[in-house]
Amino acid sequence: MINEGEVLKVAGRDAITSFLRSRSVFELVRTSGKVVVFETNIPIQLAFYALLEHESAAAPLWDSSRREFIGLMTITDFVDILRHYHDEHGKTGAAIEVLASRSIAQVLEDANAGVHFKHAKEARSDGLGPLLSCGATGDYGGLIAVDADGSLYDACDAMRLNRRRFLPIVAPKDCGILAVVTHVEILEYFVATFREERRLFDQPIIELGIGTFDDVAYVSNTTPLRDVLELLCMRDISSVPVVDETGRVAALYGHADITFLATATDADSVVVNLSSSVADILQQRRTDEPLHTCSQHATLQSVFELFADVKFRRLVCLDDDCRPVGVISARDLLRYFLC
Repeated sequence: MINEGEVLKVAGRDAITSFLRSRSVFELVRTSGKVVVFETNIPIQLAFYALLEHESAAAPLWDSSRREFIGLMTITDFVDILRHYHDEHGKTGAAIEVLASRSIAQVLEDANAGVHFKHAKEARSDGLGPLLSCGATGDYGGLIAVDADGSLYDACDAMRLNRRRFLPIVAPKDCGILAVVTHVEILEYFVATFREERRLFDQPIIELGIGTFDDVAYVSNTTPLRDVLELLCMRDISSVPVVDETGRVAALYGHADITFLATATDADSVVVNLSSSVADILQQRRTDEPLHTCSQHATLQSVFELFADVKFRRLVCLDDDCRPVGVISARDLLRYFLC
């Protein structure tokens, strides 16, 4: 016979999967929300600063010559592209000034730089089209999106299959973009809306296989920022724990942290900042991704409760000596329920 723990595990996954299938993705759209869209012929640096000004993490890209969307540009795309120019075109301010003069389209056409647009059709190196789920998702030109009448499950599955952190919601009739959503926003809606009287989530998170507990990436206080950014790009992760000289977690560095750009006065100072230690950058930053931690023995229920309180993007799991042994993201939590 199946033991009680396994029965509760299956029941918990089934309950949340059913919830995700029953709710429309349109419920994530804010009535006062706005969507920033970039034409690909504008300078990429101008697009980056527009994202910051509008407090948007991502924006759809519109190719007016082809009259179609070709994907998304994110803040982290720009950071990775800047690092590429810094490393490949000479580690000087002049290389960064070259990037500042290029349009989004010109960067996309660069075979080595364009791949850093991870949400754009041109960035696909495998030659394959989008991997669509069976629900109301589609390929709108080069833009992988979900119809507003699709389910939350459709949205999560499309993000999983295509390794997307952002997903546009599209009006089915006119293909207008209503919003661009993330795993955090979907999970935030879930914890605020889902109701279940049974206690189905008391199993330890590590036993459920949620998150990364093998070969956990972390950096030390003295690691140069350029090496931290390279690690994030190589591992395809958005944040990494920073440990002190004793190996205990001290902070979390997020890929979207642009302090090294915000504090730079010119291209040469950007280069200097890239060579600075991550500890120096952390001391300068104005805003940050807060460090949230939990025990490696934490249950799924306690992780949900913590998310309800602090809306974390990434949760660092610690051993009894406060050393990082695992990382759980909002994406990991949602993927677990995609049966």
